[in-house]
Amino acid sequence: VNLDLTRYLHRSGFHFAPDPSSQQVCTIGGNVANNSGGPHCLAYGVTNAHVQALEVVLPSGEIAMLGGLDAEPAGIDLRGAFVGSEGTLGITTKIAVTITPDAPAVKTLLLSFETVRDAANTVSQIIAAGMVPAALEVMDQRITVAVENYVNAGYPRDAGAVLLAEVDGLAESIEIDAERIAQIGNDNNAIEVRTAADETERAALWKGRKTAFGAVAQIAPDYYLHDTVVPRSQLADVLEKIYAIADKYDLLVMNVFHAGDGNLHPLLVFDGRDEGILDRVHAAGSEIVRVSLDAGGVLS
Repeated sequence: VNLDLTRYLHRSGFHFAPDPSSQQVCTIGGNVANNSGGPHCLAYGVTNAHVQALEVVLPSGEIAMLGGLDAEPAGIDLRGAFVGSEGTLGITTKIAVTITPDAPAVKTLLLSFETVRDAANTVSQIIAAGMVPAALEVMDQRITVAVENYVNAGYPRDAGAVLLAEVDGLAESIEIDAERIAQIGNDNNAIEVRTAADETERAALWKGRKTAFGAVAQIAPDYYLHDTVVPRSQLADVLEKIYAIADKYDLLVMNVFHAGDGNLHPLLVFDGRDEGILDRVHAAGSEIVRVSLDAGGVLS
C-alpha cells in the first residue's frame, strides 16, 4: 500500500513522491497500472517518473523485466509504455521505485477566497510568475464544509473557496516563494492568507484535503466523479460552466482539484435511490466532459 511505503520511509530522509488521495488504500501496483499522481505531482511528476524497473507477467505467461536499475537502461523504454496501461499489457509482480530526498524545508499556506474564480485566477498567476510549487490544491465551499465537519482540519467554513499551496526547497527560497504566493493571493481578493504554524497543522490540512472524497458520504450515499484536465487559463470559466450544468439538472456538484496542472475532479453528489436521478447524473456528466474538451482539455 502506498501509505505503508511512506510510513516505512518516514525519518529516513526520503519519500515516495506519488501521493494520490487514495494513499491509505491504493497499492504501488495500482499506482503503476494507472500512472497515478496526487497533489504533489505538480512539482515531482506522476508515477512513471518514479519507477525504475518492473517484473511483469505478460499475457503469454512469459516473465519479463522492463527497465533497469541503471541510470540509462539500454533499449526501448518498455517500462514507460507499461506504466499506465491499466493491466492490459500484463500483471506487475515486482517494482523497483525511485525514492526522493526530503526537501530541507517546507511551508504550507492556506488562502481563502470569496469565489472559486479568484482562487483559480490565483493559481494561474502563480504559475505564470515562473513558480512551480510542490502543490496547488483548490476546494470549493461545499466540499470544504464537508471536510471540516468530517475531520476538523482547520478550514474556514465561510470561504467560497480555499487554495492549499505548498512550497519546498531551501529555507531562504521558500520564504521568497511563500511571500510571492501570498501577494498574488491578495491581489486576487484573498480574504485570508494563513501559514501552517508547525508540522501538526500542516498534517491536519493535508488530511482534510486527502479525505475530501470520503467526506461526501455525510451529504449523500453516492457520487459520480469526473477527471479531466483543462488549460489553467480556462479553469475559472470551466468551473462556472460546471456549476451551471449541475443547476440545469438540479444536482449538487462539489469541486476539489489539482489546480496547479488544471486537473479537475467535479463530484456530482446524489442518492441513487431517487427515481430518475441516474439519467440526470449521466446527462450532466456528459456535458461536463464536453465543456472540458471544448476548452482545450483532455480526459485524464
